[in-house]
Amino acid sequence: MSTTSADSTPSLQITASQDFALWLEQQNLSLAATTYQTNRLFFVSGQANGRLKLHERLFDKPMGLCVAANRLYMTTRYQIWDFHNLLDSGEKSQETDRLYVPHTAYTTGDVNAHEIALDNAGKLIFVNTDFSCLATISPDYSFVPIWQPPFISKLVAEDRCHLNGLTMVEGKPAYVTACSTTDTAAGWRNHRHDGGVVIDVNHNEIIATGLSMPHSPRWYQGKLWLLNSGTGEFGYIQDHQFHPITFCPGFVRGLAFWQNFAFVGLSQLRSQSFTGLTLEKRLMSEGNHPQSGLMVIDLQTGETLHWLYFQSVIEELFDVVVLPGVRQPQLIGLQEEEIQRLVTFPNSGGIVTTKPTAKRPSKGATPPVAGLPTSPPAPLLQGEGSNKSNGDISPSTLQGGDTSPPTPLLQGEGSDIITPPFPSREGGQGGLGQTVRYQRVYHLNTSNALTYNHLTYPSLEKRWQTQPPQGELTGLSASVDGAIVGFAIAERLNSEEAEMISLFVLPEYRQQGIGTRLVAYLERELAQQGCEEIVLSYSTNTITNTALDPLLQKLHWQPHQTNMVLGKTATEKIAQAPWLNKFPLPPAFEVFPWLDAGLALPPAVESDRLEPLNSLGLRYRGEVIGWVFTHRVAPDTIRYTTLSIAEPFEKRGRGISLLAEAIRRQVNSGVPYLTGSVSHHYPRLLQFVERHLTPYLTGLGEVRQTSKSLIPLNPPSQGGL
Repeated sequence: MSTTSADSTPSLQITASQDFALWLEQQNLSLAATTYQTNRLFFVSGQANGRLKLHERLFDKPMGLCVAANRLYMTTRYQIWDFHNLLDSGEKSQETDRLYVPHTAYTTGDVNAHEIALDNAGKLIFVNTDFSCLATISPDYSFVPIWQPPFISKLVAEDRCHLNGLTMVEGKPAYVTACSTTDTAAGWRNHRHDGGVVIDVNHNEIIATGLSMPHSPRWYQGKLWLLNSGTGEFGYIQDHQFHPITFCPGFVRGLAFWQNFAFVGLSQLRSQSFTGLTLEKRLMSEGNHPQSGLMVIDLQTGETLHWLYFQSVIEELFDVVVLPGVRQPQLIGLQEEEIQRLVTFPNSGGIVTTKPTAKRPSKGATPPVAGLPTSPPAPLLQGEGSNKSNGDISPSTLQGGDTSPPTPLLQGEGSDIITPPFPSREGGQGGLGQTVRYQRVYHLNTSNALTYNHLTYPSLEKRWQTQPPQGELTGLSASVDGAIVGFAIAERLNSEEAEMISLFVLPEYRQQGIGTRLVAYLERELAQQGCEEIVLSYSTNTITNTALDPLLQKLHWQPHQTNMVLGKTATEKIAQAPWLNKFPLPPAFEVFPWLDAGLALPPAVESDRLEPLNSLGLRYRGEVIGWVFTHRVAPDTIRYTTLSIAEPFEKRGRGISLLAEAIRRQVNSGVPYLTGSVSHHYPRLLQFVERHLTPYLTGLGEVRQTSKSLIPLNPPSQGGL
């Protein structure tokens, strides 16, 4: 369970080495990678302007990848996907030169399929980790085993040795990696430090031992390369020994090659399986933190040539492949209209776009879409698993430190931000009968948008301190006699979705419909840009209750959902709560200051302003089973950010005992105020707040989310892609 801050779900933030984008462009290649931790398949490519481009799609637990000509194969939770490229050589769809479409899905069941390869007969071979074997697909069975390690006595779904990696030689399975040679259920977990092996499939013998959770064996340039994940090392096997050539700052997993370069995937040490490894100790001794991302390594020198790190959201990668000769790859998502409308057939002359789906003729509520999730899983920590599950994520262009304005939609405007008014968007009356003029604000970016910070609510300056914008900004102003009296701003989250991040009207011009018209015009402008949905997240207060909620209802937005409950109080009030001293911990439990223990922070917890007073850990018989992290958000205020307890101890109330200890320490310290929030994903914690905390709070509010479909507002399709 977890308490969360009032900030919304963190956006994806990326840093990269200088000129990485240009290097990819020069090499004429792109990369594809998977992260099952956030259910993403994504493509990374460079552009001639020096920017990186990231294109993402959501799948359920994507893992192994394999590229073969115009096909891309991927293992997921219970299926193997076969994606086909719809574009011929030299053909483009807008800027895209490789357009994958989901073509076939083979249902294997949840067998924990890891890596995948194609043999010389075109047959798919995958690592069936739960059943400790190599397997292939079949029209008659979930899978057909074709090989198992010599020490595995029985094919049962017990993940006995954590068989994970596979490489082919001359189109046949040649070498595999496993975390141990155990033949008991999950026996490998006790051999993470030095139980790993490499097995020669053809000779059915172990050729290397003493490895730490090895992954990603690859036969390249006459050598058997692999990743010794538990030590963070990239190297090769020679004379039955592992020879490292590069240390990487993360749990290495996912390996691909191009010419004299290796591409290595990095993961943070997030899960229990990753803790206590040699890698963790080495990073701590060097004062470094594990990274999540990609590295490009020069095979001749072992030096890191380029890197890309994810600073938020993505904490683990599994596999990476190179797409040579591809500059701008994309994949059509399962929830997009394109997958319904783009078709090919013999002699079609390329992609044909069919007409839109007819309006549903039946009456009653819209039926649920088969196969789509209805609610996200509860995250283990704030920031984990909290991605949107209601649609695919479209391409986003990423740039580091580039604040140059985009190409103007109306040419000749130069640096003039306010453009001529929209046609027929005058006529609303101000308080003295003045005409209200509604105008699109062009060239809006992170820098010049702050010029209007006094006309934003919530404050853009405060928002961007913790959540910098990632997408294009669209602004609309309302003015009377040349003076701006209202302002609305939306940020594009992806090609289909935008978020309204600010709406403000001067007090003397409120209750006159200006805010309603601003939102209506903003909706229309986004729809004309091709946006299909607008979303809004807001905290409740007097203004939202009296003005925003009626406005949204008038414009037919969806009924809001409560995502989070917010609370604040003073120590003198919370000290009166009887439960603070009601749940003492048994002697087997030990509460300790987290910062004094020298332990690394969980990846989702920000280190800035971490409060040493009551950021605490909880041990049970020497093993860490939980924590509460707090942050000093003001000299007189502590925010309770994250509370997490291992599941076996959660139902016994150990988390409440730990929280009570943290609050008691603040009460005794003299810091007078505390704040916190609880996500709606944690009904048990919400119930505790309602029953035991609410009577001792000085303020209680909600974070709400709502949305509106813009599809009816979109202009008619012109055909084509």
